[in-house]
Amino acid sequence: MAELDAIARLRALAAGLPGVVLEERVIDAPFDEVWGFVADLETSVPAFDDTVSRVRVVRAEGERLRIHSWARGVPVPLPFDVTLRPGWAWMVASPQVYVVGMAAVPTGNRTRFGHLEGPLRGGPPVRRLGRGPLRRHVRGDLDGIERSLAARRRRDGTGPG
Repeated sequence: MAELDAIARLRALAAGLPGVVLEERVIDAPFDEVWGFVADLETSVPAFDDTVSRVRVVRAEGERLRIHSWARGVPVPLPFDVTLRPGWAWMVASPQVYVVGMAAVPTGNRTRFGHLEGPLRGGPPVRRLGRGPLRRHVRGDLDGIERSLAARRRRDGTGPG
């Protein structure tokens, strides 16, 4: 039986969720470095996503987490139910209105990375209105991951960054 890698799984989910945007890129850093950063949600998300001011893990049971995420300027957190395992993060806002997915696959000394975000509900007009800004946001998150990793490398003296 054929098995999908994490990015192929993310593509399949994106195909079934018409309101989401999926972007992929190859990050010039090894998988362990990329995923080590991304999986630390409390640190990484506010660093790479300029719309998020804070993330707190409020419950952790193995690979299942409950997090609270605060948008900049919004005093009330949005809770997410999260599945987090090596190379895979799937986050669903509660109530089920928004989803975030991240997947990573090693490719030599680099990492293929996929990032998905978008609403789980809303008719075609809602999806059309949000598609462009959402695509820019997801690309901005990927840029933020790359910037954050480069800054860590410069700070740690582990690469050109």
